[in-house]
Amino acid sequence: MSDSSSYAWEPTGRPGDFGPLAPWTLEQTTYLATTNTPVRCLPVVLQGHVIGYLWASATEGAASYVGRAGTGAVGFDAGGPWHRRLGEAWGAGFSAWDALQLWVGEPEDPRAGAIPADAETLVLPNSQAARGLASHADSYDRLP
Repeated sequence: MSDSSSYAWEPTGRPGDFGPLAPWTLEQTTYLATTNTPVRCLPVVLQGHVIGYLWASATEGAASYVGRAGTGAVGFDAGGPWHRRLGEAWGAGFSAWDALQLWVGEPEDPRAGAIPADAETLVLPNSQAARGLASHADSYDRLP
């Protein structure tokens, strides 16, 4: 038997032993989903009900859709088309805020809803505040 104190153990198989495990980087294909900079927020309306919000940073490439609490699958499902639209706007080179402006006043989509032409823009401190706004279902109301 060999003396374990005389054996020099060398680590092998650890991630650091192989260098970077991911020598490539992923290209950004859409706007950032969070920001600590102020955001402008617009309501997304379907059949007269606010089902979510689109928000965007005016100074950073960040924009997203957030479904409103209490809207269930309707608010959640609207996210798919909005995220696709945002990806297309990113690909076309629009700034985050300009991307949201593309859809103001456009006809209502049966799944995604619409941003009314007379929608009031809310200025919030960051993207987390937009999520907070959407988390309150107590003011789920029908627009006039």
